[in-house]
Amino acid sequence: MSNESLSPQASEPKPREENRGGFSRLLMGLGAAVCLLLAVLGFVLPLLPCTPFLLLASFLLVRCSPEMHRRLRESRYFGRILADWEDRGGIRPRDKVRAILVIVSSVVLTFWLGNVSAWMRAALIVLVAVGLFVIIRLPEARA
Repeated sequence: MSNESLSPQASEPKPREENRGGFSRLLMGLGAAVCLLLAVLGFVLPLLPCTPFLLLASFLLVRCSPEMHRRLRESRYFGRILADWEDRGGIRPRDKVRAILVIVSSVVLTFWLGNVSAWMRAALIVLVAVGLFVIIRLPEARA
């Protein structure tokens, strides 16, 4: 009987390391960049959601560039949202309320100040309803 067979390491399986090829990492990096751009646009445009694109960018960055993910998590604008999602499992209730208020007020202003046709109003209402549904369904961060 050899010493190797008695050692605890011999019976433990080695952790599987994921080996991402260069092309796969490139695609994930490009996808993360596009998602991050959409998240930035969603930060300023009320009809485009920010959080889902930010979470997808984070998901992709963890797999292709942990350093970029760390920098995104430490960012001034998106760091708190990512930390809440990753550490506390959701978004803060006041962030939900703030997002809903911004969306509803921008739609009201659009209808009031804009010259929007009936079919555009209908399309806008449908898109806003979908966005509000997504926001309301997001889990709230645990304390």
